[in-house]
Amino acid sequence: MRFDVRDDLSTLKLKLQADIDRGAGEIRLLFITDAPGQDMIYQEKRREAEALQANPAIAHELTPHISGEAAAFDVTRAEKAVEILAQAAAWSSVSAMIETRRLSAKAAVQAATSTFAARGAADVDWTDIVAVATSD
Repeated sequence: MRFDVRDDLSTLKLKLQADIDRGAGEIRLLFITDAPGQDMIYQEKRREAEALQANPAIAHELTPHISGEAAAFDVTRAEKAVEILAQAAAWSSVSAMIETRRLSAKAAVQAATSTFAARGAADVDWTDIVAVATSD
């Protein structure tokens, strides 16, 4: 973030909040893809996995993503559904951490009464979330 000494506090706050949003976006990309449409596919797989868990006899045609992926990896649809739901639960947890931290930092920046306080509030520590992304 470039801060010009001529910027007033409200201008600085806007710049810092935009930087916080960009930083959160970069952290999200450690876990998810930004390929166009991919998030829609993940949501569809989750919906199919939930439907399959609710009705294990559901027709293959009603779970095309899971059926195709299960066949590609030579596993059952049930196994694939469990994997997809586990990934969705893990993402939900991480996503909540990122979002809470992002919104808290933006609120702290907004509440700051000096440029020094605003800069300090915008310094988001993502190290624990990065550690989750890089652990195996």
